[in-house]
Amino acid sequence: MARGTPALIGVLAIACCVLVLLNGALLLLLAPAGVSSESGQSWLWSGFLRVISPAVIARDRGSAPFLAVAALMAFGGIFLMSTLIPVISAGLQNQLARLRRGRSAVVESGHTVVLGWSPHVYTVLRELVEANRNQRRACVTILAEKDRPEMEAAIRERVGHTATTRVVCRSGDPTDPVDIAIVNPSSARSIIVVPPGGDDPDIAVVKSLLAVGSSQAPRGRGGVRAAPVIVASVQEAQNLSVARLAGGATCHVVSAQGFISRLMVQMSLQCGLSAVYTGLLDFEGDEIYMQAQPELVGRTFGETLAAYRTSCVIGLMDASGRVRLNPPHDTVFRAQDQIVAISEDDGTVVLSETVPVVDETAISPSDVPERPSRQVLLVGWSRHAPDIVRQLQTQLPAGSRVDVIADTDLTGAETTLTGAGDGVTEVSFRQADTTRREVLESAGLGAYDHVMVVCPNERDPRGSDARTLTTLLKLRDLAARHSHDFSLATEIADDRNRALARAAKADDFIVSSELVSLCLAQLSENPQLSQIFDELFGPRGVQISLRPMAGYVRTGADTDFYTVTAAAARCGEIAIGHRIHAQAQLPPDYGVLVNPDKARRVSYTEGDQIIVLSAGAHDES
Repeated sequence: MARGTPALIGVLAIACCVLVLLNGALLLLLAPAGVSSESGQSWLWSGFLRVISPAVIARDRGSAPFLAVAALMAFGGIFLMSTLIPVISAGLQNQLARLRRGRSAVVESGHTVVLGWSPHVYTVLRELVEANRNQRRACVTILAEKDRPEMEAAIRERVGHTATTRVVCRSGDPTDPVDIAIVNPSSARSIIVVPPGGDDPDIAVVKSLLAVGSSQAPRGRGGVRAAPVIVASVQEAQNLSVARLAGGATCHVVSAQGFISRLMVQMSLQCGLSAVYTGLLDFEGDEIYMQAQPELVGRTFGETLAAYRTSCVIGLMDASGRVRLNPPHDTVFRAQDQIVAISEDDGTVVLSETVPVVDETAISPSDVPERPSRQVLLVGWSRHAPDIVRQLQTQLPAGSRVDVIADTDLTGAETTLTGAGDGVTEVSFRQADTTRREVLESAGLGAYDHVMVVCPNERDPRGSDARTLTTLLKLRDLAARHSHDFSLATEIADDRNRALARAAKADDFIVSSELVSLCLAQLSENPQLSQIFDELFGPRGVQISLRPMAGYVRTGADTDFYTVTAAAARCGEIAIGHRIHAQAQLPPDYGVLVNPDKARRVSYTEGDQIIVLSAGAHDES
């Protein structure tokens, strides 16, 4: 009985066989006259029928001993069947309960595995569903320490219809190799380790990465399946190297601390840049693809910029897998090289059939204006606020100023960060309660070009976001009352509060963990994007900038984007889109269009901007 349902059914089957034999033998011995001449096989069948259907004795006629034995055997059959049916029912219920708990093994292959559970899961799932729309059957498997029905209900509520993607939930510890083996990681196409909530999420991420390596099945000599791509995110930048060691060669780890701080700085200094980055990170709009183009062999990189009508070439990837964004425009395209392009889909990266004609009369003379100084106010302090200040010191022009107001003691930070940059002339620190209106009023908001609200260091995301939202609402009210014209960037700890702090105007934006989730989803589908993201979101290297269109083409001239691309190429840059000033207040894109149709003619106005890929932070306007 302790061995479970199969053992119980086996015992009952043996008892049934014994009872059938006894039934047949005794019936043969005590049968009325004439019955003994029948074969033993028919009496065995009669004995089996009497065991499973005791109602057969109603037709019996004969002596008292015969009827007594028949009744006794009927009672034995009733007892046996009444025992067998509950055993089978209990076994089925236990198996169904086991399936509901999500402990059955996954037999899928080529699927995506998500380890862990947090609000990141919903964003990752939405992006994977969008990415898999062109596939007939796709599967995403989630392993987390939650009940399977609870996970499935949450996904239905927060994600909705998953189109062609089937979501399979399993309950287990994402840091235990035995539990991870349930989701069949060896046959997966990619594995995403989601940082959990609570204290020290990086420890759980590192343990999951180690457990994934331990749960991988050894591959034989004949095995051809490549190892799955592993992507993960850590909060603290100091844990980045440890996580990469734990994940192995196929692991790509994103530092949420560095990622968010760089986005905060770049999007704050470049109004409208948030729409560009969001469009590149999600799967709904244009994405970044790598493709081999044999027709381009022997041509220079500068010549490839105008070779596509519906795609924007931004770089090259050589045979070793090294990606170079905006390389020298005289670089020759070789046979093993692939282009890196922004396009709507991989099928739209197609060479144009016609040779574009550049309108030389519409190109403006190259004149790079001197960058004016900026005044930035940083409200609040967190573990990655020092990185934000260093980024500002790196990217702001000479004569700029950064003022910090926080309710924590910044004595050590003031000593470390003051004078660390080459261009910033002054960094000041002030301790005050940032949720008090009089503190914000006394800061002199009208003197600032950019205001950044940083989520404080608190264990409870709700408490952190409550303080952030209070400060944000008061800043917006002061800006409206006194007509202050500054961009406002806000960091939110819990992505569920993002809707509460939605942008009030085009120059406002909210930075949350959703962008990190978008990055994880992109890397799981195309791990080669890791090098591109390191370039785009790094403190050095190429960067995306918005600059006045008048510096490239004449305003009022009826021209196309081929001409805009040629004008940017003469400055050593790549034009990837534009921002129309007349639509700058219209959500959700606020006039930003990445990868426009190059043949479409536009008459640009004085306030329109060009979106370019330039080489270095110090080139920003």
